This record gives sequence, structure tokens and C-alpha cells, in this order.
Amino acid sequence: MIKTDFKIKHATPKQVNGTSRIGTIHSSFEELKEKLGDPHDCTVSGDWESGDKKVRVEWAFVINNDKNLVFTIYDYKSRFPLEQIKQWSLGGRSSEIKEYLSKILLVE
Repeated sequence: MIKTDFKIKHATPKQVNGTSRIGTIHSSFEELKEKLGDPHDCTVSGDWESGDKKVRVEWAFVINNDKNLVFTIYDYKSRFPLEQIKQWSLGGRSSEIKEYLSKILLVE
């Protein structure tokens, strides 16, 4: 897990409800796994299953500060093997999340 000057914890499926795309992360699948751990598999039945089948994997976290900012990183509509993806969708409720993530990832 990444070390930062702010606290990050795993988000629940309920916490990510209502998030939408707010940007792009430029990173490889392996780099994201190194920094964030294994993603949720959205192709299997369960809490993290993609209802529209447009997402295969997703990371979901909350930055614990006074606002508890939720963010997700996911492979929206990509048909490339995960190991070949270099651009990922960034989801959240506020573009403020980009300031935090830019300290650890290349965010656009």
C-alpha cells in the first residue's frame, strides 16, 4: 500500500455509489497493483460486480480527511488485456481528489 501524508482506506460498494468519471490516471496495471494492491474483480457475482459489464477491475478508496473523499480507478469499456492498459478512468464526486492523487500517480 502507498505511503502518503494523508490516510487512505478501502471504500465499500455503498461509499462509491454516486461517483462518476472526473479524470484519467496514466499508469500500468502492474504499477497500480504495486501502489494500491489488487483491484476488485468486477466480472464475478457479488458486491463489486459491474451491472453494465463495462468494467472488469476497480480500485475503490476513501481519503480520510475532513471531507472523506471517495475515489475509484477502473477500466471503463476497455477491451485490451489489463496488462496493456496505460490509461484508467478516475471516478469520484469532486475533482479535489486529483490534488491528492497527483502526489502518487500521474493524473489528468
